[in-house]
Amino acid sequence: MLEGRKHPRTRERFLVQISALHDPRLAELVSVENISSHGVRVTMKRPWELGSHVEMKLATGASMARARVVYCQAVGANAFAVGLDLLTQTNAWDTRSKPLTVKQPK
Repeated sequence: MLEGRKHPRTRERFLVQISALHDPRLAELVSVENISSHGVRVTMKRPWELGSHVEMKLATGASMARARVVYCQAVGANAFAVGLDLLTQTNAWDTRSKPLTVKQPK
């Protein structure tokens, strides 16, 4: 387990679609567990390879971000906690059901 995060996390629950950039057919609707200004933790049904690049979209199809998989941990028989390092973000973060409450660092 990581100790002492650089950026505070906010617990939030909302659904996003995660798809592999190299093959958009590899997609899954997932639940976000928590977010920070630089990362997201999601729960997925399949493992993802470290370093994989993914795209996050809202259920409406609006692109939210591109990210890189930084960890993938089994948390059950068919569940994996996946940590995503945000590489790019769009203004779709502001259209979620809950506002983004984490302030960007200066």
